[in-house]
Amino acid sequence: MQPILLAFLLGLSQGMLHAVGPDHCAAMATLGTLGGGRRRAAIATAVRFALGHAAMLGGIAAVCILAGVGLSETFERWAEIFGGAVLVALAVAALIFPSSLGHGHPHLPGHTQEPHQHVHTVSTTAGALMAVSGVRSLLLALPPLLVGGSMSAAAWMYLPGFALGILIGMGVVGLIFAEGIARLNAQITLWVQRTVAVGSAALGLFWMGSRLMGE
Repeated sequence: MQPILLAFLLGLSQGMLHAVGPDHCAAMATLGTLGGGRRRAAIATAVRFALGHAAMLGGIAAVCILAGVGLSETFERWAEIFGGAVLVALAVAALIFPSSLGHGHPHLPGHTQEPHQHVHTVSTTAGALMAVSGVRSLLLALPPLLVGGSMSAAAWMYLPGFALGILIGMGVVGLIFAEGIARLNAQITLWVQRTVAVGSAALGLFWMGSRLMGE
C-alpha cells in the first residue's frame, strides 16, 4: 500500500474514533435534539460542528508542527477542563434557551433569516472550541512529522484523512439522533431535549472535576 494512502486511511479511522468520543456525542446530542427530528437540520448541524472541530484541530496542529512547538500535559489538562466548560455552557443554553438556539429571535415582517441559522452558528463555534482539548493527542499521533524534522507528503495526508473521519463520524451520530427524535411526539421530544441537556451538563462537570482532581 502506498504511504500516502496508508497515512490517509490511518487518519480517517482515527478521525472517526475521535468523532464518537463521549464529549462529542453529548454535544451532538444536545444540538441535534434542537432540530426537532429534521434530518437535513441534524446533518447540517453535525457537519458544521465537525467543520469547526476539524479546522481548529488541523490549524493548531499544523502551526505547532511548522513552528516546532510541543504541548505539555498541563496544557492538555486545562484544555480538557475548558472543553468540559464549553459542553456545560452548551447544555445550559439548550436547557434554558432552546428556542433561541433552535429558531433565533422573533422575526420582523420581511425578515428572511434562516430559521436554524443560530443553532448552526453555535454548533460551528462549539465544535471549534471543543477541539482545543484534542490538539495534543493529535500531535502525538503524528510522529513522522515530529521526529527529525521530517515533513513528507505521506505524513501530511494524515490530517485531511483525520478531518474527513470527523465529518463522517459526527454526521452519522447526528443522523442517528435525528432519526430517533423524528419518531417521537412533541411532548416527548421536549423531555428528551431536557434530559439530553442535563446529561450533557453532568458529563461536562464530571469531565472538569476529574481533570481538576487529577492535577
